[in-house]
Amino acid sequence: MNTDSQPHYPILSNIVYFYKYAYREYPQLALYHLILFAGDSLLPFFDILMPGIVLQMAEQGNLIKGLGIIAAAGLILLLFHSIVKQFTWKTYFWENTLRVLLIGDAVLKGTKCLYKYVEYGEEKKISRHAYQNMLQGDSGFNYQMLRLPRELTAHLICFFLYSTVLSILSPWMILLMLVLSIINYGILRLRNYWELSLKEQFAQSNREIDYLNKTFQNTQMAKDIRVFSMNHWLMTFRKSIFHKRLQLEKKNNRKRILTDFMQQTLTLLRNGLAYGYLIYAVLQGEISMAGFLVYFGAITGFSDFVTKIVSICSSLKLQNVKASYFRAHMELPEIHTEGEIPPDLLKQPAEIEFLDVSFSYGDQKVYEHFNLKIHPGEKVALLGTNGAGKTTLVKLLCGLYEPDEGKILINGIDIATLPKKELYHLFSVVFQESTVLPYPVGCNLSYRRLSETDEDKAWSALRQAGLESVFREKGVGLDTFMTNTSFEDGLTLSGGQLQRFLLARALYKNGNILILDEPTSALDPIAESEIYQEYVDISQGRTSLFISHRLASTKFSDRILFMEHGKVTEEGTHDELMALGGSYAHMFEVQSHYYTQM
Repeated sequence: MNTDSQPHYPILSNIVYFYKYAYREYPQLALYHLILFAGDSLLPFFDILMPGIVLQMAEQGNLIKGLGIIAAAGLILLLFHSIVKQFTWKTYFWENTLRVLLIGDAVLKGTKCLYKYVEYGEEKKISRHAYQNMLQGDSGFNYQMLRLPRELTAHLICFFLYSTVLSILSPWMILLMLVLSIINYGILRLRNYWELSLKEQFAQSNREIDYLNKTFQNTQMAKDIRVFSMNHWLMTFRKSIFHKRLQLEKKNNRKRILTDFMQQTLTLLRNGLAYGYLIYAVLQGEISMAGFLVYFGAITGFSDFVTKIVSICSSLKLQNVKASYFRAHMELPEIHTEGEIPPDLLKQPAEIEFLDVSFSYGDQKVYEHFNLKIHPGEKVALLGTNGAGKTTLVKLLCGLYEPDEGKILINGIDIATLPKKELYHLFSVVFQESTVLPYPVGCNLSYRRLSETDEDKAWSALRQAGLESVFREKGVGLDTFMTNTSFEDGLTLSGGQLQRFLLARALYKNGNILILDEPTSALDPIAESEIYQEYVDISQGRTSLFISHRLASTKFSDRILFMEHGKVTEEGTHDELMALGGSYAHMFEVQSHYYTQM
């Protein structure tokens, strides 16, 4: 697999890939495609023969007999047309169903890949392009990569059938039309090149417009828009964005108009020469009037099919670029989920050790030969300024990131050797940005279906988190939907209630290691201190890591680690670090007036 910013797979390889995908999921499509293929290949050819046959029989005085034959053939063709039409709709339905399935499979694939692909690197660009290129309706590659090859093959067969007819008239005519069609293909290639050159600019414009639309619809932003009188500024911003988009569309349309004019001129020249020769042949007596009708239809059909073949080839090349992003996304390496679990891994409380760990985001070095040991059952507060590497440490410990060098051990076992699924089970983590889904309370606690949620365990977790009485007073049950995203009367939690709910989620999971990654950054210091007290109560008997750039967690901790630039620069208890008079002491002095009630 090519993980460059623009991956590429051969067109034929991608065609085979998508047809295998389609027939594996919906085998009936193979029959539907065969019927459409026969109809698209043969029906146009029969259509050009019919007028010539009628006229020839009329010239021979067999009009009645000829009309009878035509009527019978017409009924057969009408029946065939009806069958093809019926299967055209069936095919469209199942190919569109497959399109939705491909989107779902792409999203599912994203959850199976290394987490770093979501956040940075070329893999993130590949996945972003894959999603964007699928969400384009009938223009998306996930539909066109099935339609275009089928139509191309049918048109090629028609091309050869029509060529057989025209070769009787004049082989030179075929050669001339082919040469002009090749020039037409070159024009289409030029237009595709221009479109691809503007791809990134259109993608950036789409992101800006999408962000602006979401901003106007975001209920949380509604307060800021009103209080800060942002309407005029946002409308000016909107005008600027759409002005840039209009200029981009104009630039693209100018090139389209130019290539369309060149194509129309070429088509006029090609058809004019062909029809002129045909009229000349009739006047010279070289062909009959019946032959004229057949050849006239063949020339018209030949021109149309050549134009369509050239257009499809050009479109197929463009769609293949988009399809290649999808394949590259689907072939990203997946995390290892299966394997045996060493018994020592589950030993409680757990011991954690970073051994000579180095890690970087591309060229940005975060850790270099980093070492840290957290003893079994120890409560460690990890503090530091923004950008010190605190959250990165959590992601490395949880296996979301892989170290560039070194090892991370849990109970002496290298986590790189463990299946990710089992590794994730070890942690109860409350991240700074946690998700509450528009699903029932029980589902949000267990991250399972409501039928799979342990009701007693769920209420016990809510009770320990201080939410049971609040929920029962409001008539909130485990089947009550949360957030007002999907339901106007959905349960909405305040900041403090949300933190308690996340605490309940951590309690429900009951992982061996408790990690709090700045979960209370949006709360006031007193409320933050209260929440931390509850976290500490549930951390008894567990190894716990409290991460913050504020100091509410320090009085509950056995040890404090102060980080700067990916290194532990100060280590000890609160009193020891205050006596040291370093960065921790300075931070405490700045923040201490917030914690006078501690």
